[in-house]
Amino acid sequence: MSRRIGIFGGTFDPVHCGHMIVARLAMEQYELDEIRFMTGGMPPHKRDSGLTPARIRHEMVQAAVEGEQGFIADDFEVDKETYSYTAETLTELRRIYPYDEIYFIIGEDSLNDILKWYRPDVIVKNCILLIFPRQGRESLKRLIEEKKAVLGGDMRGIDAPLIGISSTEVRKRAAEGKSVRFFVPDSVVRYIKEKGLYGG
Repeated sequence: MSRRIGIFGGTFDPVHCGHMIVARLAMEQYELDEIRFMTGGMPPHKRDSGLTPARIRHEMVQAAVEGEQGFIADDFEVDKETYSYTAETLTELRRIYPYDEIYFIIGEDSLNDILKWYRPDVIVKNCILLIFPRQGRESLKRLIEEKKAVLGGDMRGIDAPLIGISSTEVRKRAAEGKSVRFFVPDSVVRYIKEKGLYGG
């Protein structure tokens, strides 16, 4: 029996409540059986950016999803020694899960730039894209129509509120000694404090 598997990739430096909200809404709206939070090991678009080590970012995801039904921390890309390209990851996942439906979750901003990604044709061939809004529902609807006209594939919007939380903001607040509670799950707050992350 086939499953509906959601893949939510990201640097997750750190994972925050916005990620969790989008994942839960996507799961409910598209009746996904699970969502795998896939921490990027060496994202090509963020090379030399001072990322927190991938294993630590993955451990924060593990802390965030613990006890959340259907949410899984996936280390598929964590220990890769080469850059992680979405097209290659999805091709491999299609091989691993040949009978399942794969849904790949991205933001409106990522969809806007998808033609600049490595092999976007391979991406849309190997998954159903679920896109959450960054600007608004109407702009997302127009963008989906525009990209589908060029790439084809199955692209669907996630009915989600605009969420202004960013990992950059969380790191900045932590560095300034400000509370990051309510920005990230409580378990991640504890992890950040225990490990002394982000210079706080």
